[in-house]
Amino acid sequence: MSKLEELKKFIDETVTPDDLIIAILSNIKHDYIPKDPGIIHRAIFELKQKEEFNELLDEFSFDTSGILPFSDLLDTVLFRLETSCILGTLNPRYEKYELSKEKKEQLFKRTSEKLSAKLPIIAELSGQFEALVCMQN
Repeated sequence: MSKLEELKKFIDETVTPDDLIIAILSNIKHDYIPKDPGIIHRAIFELKQKEEFNELLDEFSFDTSGILPFSDLLDTVLFRLETSCILGTLNPRYEKYELSKEKKEQLFKRTSEKLSAKLPIIAELSGQFEALVCMQN
């Protein structure tokens, strides 16, 4: 197996923090979530505190010394999702990320195979994430 084939296999099999956030976003019902890093960081931080989600969110470490919890990794993931146009702000004020039904279906297809064993818990995680994020909007 060539190095390129090994790399492709590794990428296809390895679940990254990006994959997890994509899976969470693909399961929400709203078409928009606030483009407010503080709200998103706080929601993931609160969900990580719950025993049922701690293992899934284990890679996200948070600095809680400021006003809001902050994760460098989560910030990097959000930046990568924006620069790759997975998260977009088509609204005129750039206050919300748009997540159309079609976009969520594409995202789900992208991650569902890698995360197939964890899809039920991710669906629950997504629902709670959505409740936390959208109630503050």
